[in-house]
Amino acid sequence: MKDLLPEDLAKRRYVEDCIRRLFKLYGYDEVETPTLESYELLAAKVGEETRRAMYIVEDLKGRKYALRPEGTSPIARLVVSRFKAHPKPIRLGYIWDFYRYDEPQFGRYRRFYQGGFELIGSPTIEADVEILSIAVHLFRMLGIPSFYMKMNHVGILRSLLSHYGFGESVQNHILFLADKRRYDELVEFLVDLKAPDKLVDTVSEVIKLRGFDIHSVIDKARIVLKDYSEALRSLERLESILNLMLKLNSDVKILVDLGFGRGLEYYTGMIFEVFVEGVDIALAGGGRYDKLIEFYGGEPTPAVGFSPGIDRIVSVMEKLGIIPEIHHERLLLVVPASDRYSSDALTVSHQIRSKGVPAVTEVNMRKLKDSLSYADKMRFRYVAIIGEEYKDGLIVLRDMKARSQASITLDRLIEILEESNPCRG
Repeated sequence: MKDLLPEDLAKRRYVEDCIRRLFKLYGYDEVETPTLESYELLAAKVGEETRRAMYIVEDLKGRKYALRPEGTSPIARLVVSRFKAHPKPIRLGYIWDFYRYDEPQFGRYRRFYQGGFELIGSPTIEADVEILSIAVHLFRMLGIPSFYMKMNHVGILRSLLSHYGFGESVQNHILFLADKRRYDELVEFLVDLKAPDKLVDTVSEVIKLRGFDIHSVIDKARIVLKDYSEALRSLERLESILNLMLKLNSDVKILVDLGFGRGLEYYTGMIFEVFVEGVDIALAGGGRYDKLIEFYGGEPTPAVGFSPGIDRIVSVMEKLGIIPEIHHERLLLVVPASDRYSSDALTVSHQIRSKGVPAVTEVNMRKLKDSLSYADKMRFRYVAIIGEEYKDGLIVLRDMKARSQASITLDRLIEILEESNPCRG
């Protein structure tokens, strides 16, 4: 975990502002849940690796909680408890902090920030494509070049395993190993379970199918899966999503990887992650989770969503040198020329702020030269000097950028400030 200095926060806020613009553009209502959630609620579906990484606490009554490690489970709990009668679909957005005991590395911290877009109550491929399109829109809005999407459908592997009687716990572990790209271990695990040779061979072939030529990958998969109707249905759904996605976003690079998994256990359908070429961490990820809300006690409710990783996006934008230079320029410092004008300086600052314009008062009663030096170091655009001229209704305004000054009235000062006020509107 790390302290966030003003420049760190400014970069994070830049990404957050883009996410919130997309909330408005696509009709997602922002919500917030407590940082602490029931341990049992979170542990039920977050996946074995995330379960091990959770920060766990007990309250004074011995009840077990965890700092939230991801956002979809709290959203599902929120929908069950607070949105029962809400018309479907429900579109919810969030920007929260999360906690996992991971090994810190590039773009990964134990306290981290993510956004979220959750589209709840629609089973259609159009809903899947909306989520995928928002992800594309975000990365284009941020000006991130050379990004691509990696996609799969977890129903392919789940249905293969289910066909031979392997339940959810085995399926989850297989997908966990796929998420970690431990493919040899995945095959060995099936062999140790005494899985039929045909299943082992089919899974071994499926997890090798990947490429940017999506139609070629789909065609090869169709041959491998010809004896498995449920797996074929999942493959056909993936193909339909890809076709519609490319119709809307024809220039997006998509890597179809049928050995790709995500560590969270609640996924039931399409899954995806967003990468930038040359960077080996996902900057966003998500997918369809049609059974999670029912699992938490709600009505059967299809859902799909994704989360952009804000810290990771900032790190990659810094690495690529594309994050905007964010200046912490302050607008106005009001300086009394001497102690006798201190109350006048406070009065002027108060009157300026009453117009919705930022103003900071010099409260250390420094010499004028020292106050101007302070204003320069702290990047104030203007300094208003309250001195002898004030009895005639005049204020000396110093433009720190132009290195010029003039005596003006308070009304004129406010006009000048309003023209360059960063808080306007």
